[in-house]
Amino acid sequence: MAGQTMMVKGEDGEMVECDIISSQEKESIFQKSAPIMHPALAAIFGFLNLAPGLGTFLAALSLICIGRTSFSSNLEGLLVGIGTAFLQFITAFVVVGWFWSIMHGVYFVRKANTEREKKKACEDPNA
Repeated sequence: MAGQTMMVKGEDGEMVECDIISSQEKESIFQKSAPIMHPALAAIFGFLNLAPGLGTFLAALSLICIGRTSFSSNLEGLLVGIGTAFLQFITAFVVVGWFWSIMHGVYFVRKANTEREKKKACEDPNA
């Protein structure tokens, strides 16, 4: 969304055009628990989520030794991740958990690719 503009009401009540520098998607508590990892590893965990909660559980366990989450501590990410995997497994019997698990696996890959793009942008600001 960078490079676009939006109109904002100024202090004097007049509309002012402002540049949008960046934007960030709000993450739910479940999305915050998704580890930030290499896209290939994210794809593996995403594929494992075809079995509801399996990829989420293993991704949460990976926080013990590698990775980080959007939470301030990995312990919080670990506990929420294990809880998420449990809920995905339990609700899979009414099909909701199965869809949730697949969408969470897709989010693993999206988050990994977004973080990779941010890292590349920081390394090469001219790109």
